[in-house]
Amino acid sequence: MSYFDDFKTNSDKQITVACVAFFLVAFPVYFTMADSFKDVGSIDMSGGKIGNYEVNGTFSFHEIGSGTEVIDDGTTVNIGAHSDAGNVAGMNIVGFRMTIQHTDDESGGGPQCTGVQSQDDEVSVSGGINENTTTTSGTESPMESSLYWIDSSILGTTVQNMSSGEISSMLEGGTIGFGEYSMDIGVTVNKGQRPLCNKQDSGETVDWTLELISLEYTAEVN
Repeated sequence: MSYFDDFKTNSDKQITVACVAFFLVAFPVYFTMADSFKDVGSIDMSGGKIGNYEVNGTFSFHEIGSGTEVIDDGTTVNIGAHSDAGNVAGMNIVGFRMTIQHTDDESGGGPQCTGVQSQDDEVSVSGGINENTTTTSGTESPMESSLYWIDSSILGTTVQNMSSGEISSMLEGGTIGFGEYSMDIGVTVNKGQRPLCNKQDSGETVDWTLELISLEYTAEVN
């Protein structure tokens, strides 16, 4: 009986040949795949591939409210706005910005006040959304008060040994910025003074704009 006739009826030989054929194909494929994994880095099962990423992003601003308030000395006015007014559904909202401008109303005093310089009033801004609040005060105009609830320090850098999931967790704002915002604007009057000079300054006219801040970012393997 020839070898081939024997092979047709001998199951042990058939199994042996099949095993040899399998390993001849499997080993080259395995080593090729292993080499490829070595090149791309390890895998973080919770957040994608671990490696070095170049991270960049662009911030955009979306107005949700604005107005003008006449605020008396020593008093505070509350203003509110809702995120729905900014048409930001589906955006990555990462913070807010409050911008105010004010005009000093100081006047009068008569001839005895000639040469007495007016003094800018101090305006304070505080508030935000839920526990995410900020407080700022000063005499400058315009004046900004802003808050971010992400870690933007990685933008414009190349991060090392991180996963794409970790990067997203640092740059995604989630649902924090959606809802009702409440801000308090206060005024403390400052007046130019000199003996016998009595300038009039009872308050301040304040223009305000409240904006949400969105972020679009990329994370590319470096």
